[in-house]
Amino acid sequence: MSMQNVLKQIIKDIITPLFKKNGFKKSGNNFAKVFADFTWTVNIQLSRHNSQGEVEFTINTGIYSDKLFGTLNEWNPPSFPTEKESVLRARINEIKGESDNWYKLNSHSDVEKLKEQLQSDIVTVLLPYFEQFQTMNDIIKELEFREEQGIFENPHHITILYRFFGSMDKAQNRIKKVYLEQELNSQKEFTKELAGRLGLTIECVQ
Repeated sequence: MSMQNVLKQIIKDIITPLFKKNGFKKSGNNFAKVFADFTWTVNIQLSRHNSQGEVEFTINTGIYSDKLFGTLNEWNPPSFPTEKESVLRARINEIKGESDNWYKLNSHSDVEKLKEQLQSDIVTVLLPYFEQFQTMNDIIKELEFREEQGIFENPHHITILYRFFGSMDKAQNRIKKVYLEQELNSQKEFTKELAGRLGLTIECVQ
């Protein structure tokens, strides 16, 4: 049996049942647990270098919000939210505090041991990690924390979430601050346009 087929079987026998048991829906190699205002998202990412004899894969996570992405991109929300469209994206190794280390499968692999590792990582690491995001306020706080740590996220994410789930005053103050800090005219123009969508104002500052 090729290693690619072994992985398909692992996803079917181990990964999918674990996520479904915990309220996630599945589409391809994507999983989503939908709440009122946001969705926990998971993606099983396969290495583009995979072959019949050897495969590598990892688990990516994120938090998706229709309100956030609908406002920012002016698109219809996807029928199935995915990790690629999410904020607070993190790989399983980041959550574990490890360097970028993919799961590997080849003819020398102990498949049962890998299954145990995956089960442990999902049950004791990934699901507890998601549990910290119970409300939109939890998500806002984590975005604020990451920004303080210098971890890049689109600066408009927090503004939009303030506007719809937090304080109008905070949203207003933040969009002015972001506008003043931007250097490119294209960025400033987009920020003005976004302010209009959000019912906020930017006084023209030269």
